[in-house]
Amino acid sequence: MLQAYLAWRAGNHNGALEALTLAAAEWPSETPTLWHARAVGIQGDVLMELGRGRQALACFEQQLQWGSALGDAEMQGLAHNDIGVLLIWDDPDGARQRYQMAYDVFQGAGTAHRAGLGLAAFNLSVAYHELGDTVRSDALLSHALDLLQPTQAWPYWVGTVAQRALRLAEVGQLEEARQLFVKAEVSQPQLPLDSLLTLQFFHAKLEAQHGAAHTALTLLDSLQDWIATRQDMLDDFLEVRAQALYRSGQPHKAYLAMRELLEAVRRRHDGERTTQLKALEVLGRLEQAQHVATALRTQAATLEILRREASALSLTDDLTGVGNRRAFEQWIDLRRQEGLPVVMALIDLDHFKAVNDRHGHAAGDRVLQDVVQLLRQFTRPGDLLARLGGDEFVVTRVDSSCQTLAEDMERLRAECERQFQQPFTLGEPVTLSIGVIQDTSTLTEDLRRADEGMYQAKRAGGNRVRVLE
Repeated sequence: MLQAYLAWRAGNHNGALEALTLAAAEWPSETPTLWHARAVGIQGDVLMELGRGRQALACFEQQLQWGSALGDAEMQGLAHNDIGVLLIWDDPDGARQRYQMAYDVFQGAGTAHRAGLGLAAFNLSVAYHELGDTVRSDALLSHALDLLQPTQAWPYWVGTVAQRALRLAEVGQLEEARQLFVKAEVSQPQLPLDSLLTLQFFHAKLEAQHGAAHTALTLLDSLQDWIATRQDMLDDFLEVRAQALYRSGQPHKAYLAMRELLEAVRRRHDGERTTQLKALEVLGRLEQAQHVATALRTQAATLEILRREASALSLTDDLTGVGNRRAFEQWIDLRRQEGLPVVMALIDLDHFKAVNDRHGHAAGDRVLQDVVQLLRQFTRPGDLLARLGGDEFVVTRVDSSCQTLAEDMERLRAECERQFQQPFTLGEPVTLSIGVIQDTSTLTEDLRRADEGMYQAKRAGGNRVRVLE
């Protein structure tokens, strides 16, 4: 089990699954033990990192079931946390509910689980940040720092410090953010080397995105030995390096860094077919499901083709084929680096919950896919269409005025009202509420304003466009 954990932490997914296979062969299958719960949790973490969300969810639900049966708070809390991680981008409120469950489990388990409580508080902060509740989010982030520092749960603590610093920089408090990193290093002389270097990486990320690009490059150069041992951080490392190179006036080197990132993604996904087979073989030992692994082998050729599309898939919403939240954030970041004005429209489907509640999520998915086909007709070359989660979409455009985008969105609204009549949507009319804004501040603030415009449209009865100047 320890070998499996260490292999997973090092980004060696195959090694983790091979170690789990050896461990599972030694355990009795009749009565699940705490080791079964730990093993299926690690397997879920591996599958989650490989992008196999449904299989990962099955593992975490099994971990939760076994943890509950065994009365183990750690297994229950970690399972809730990991399910929240699966949900956070597409369903931040669903993630918030899972993180709250984890928080309640750890809080009820006493001081021995203070580190788990700190992790749950941090995750709750992220969820509230995604939901636009910055006051509650910042309060939970401070609470997480207070909980984690005494426990010396350094990986969690470093992540919380980094999140706090990046948020400060996002609202223009760059010097305060820098000082936070300096104080963190000075105040914790017992910080393990890996945690110290991870902290320095996040400092580099801060400089690359908000501060001195050359400082970021110097820090990244000093971390070359560290990143060779942290394959789980490689994508983020290469992306930050590309950002720093671009902002330092080296676009060609930035391009090469992005090519290196795509090659790293390709290599990782090339090995995913074998890893997926190993994962299901481990699941077979734990749950007597070897037949699932056998069935997957017949799909190996298809999986190999799909992995070649890894760079595109990492920025694409699985259900609709449009951009995902990460694609949206990257698009905005690049336009801002180029100094270009941006307008955006936040689009939410009216009455969509009724479709899901009365006809099921499969019917709701079909409606979303059909609506996206309509949305595509009202975007222009150079626009970005992305799904932020649930039934919420965004259209972004380089423009110094909201007028043209607002006019396009009004035509979209009218056409949606015409096309999506009740018979087409199983008796539930689907219309659009749209908020249109010109970007003027941070991405968080711009999304809040666009969200306010969209909700003004909903409060007025839906099926309309609101422009916030």
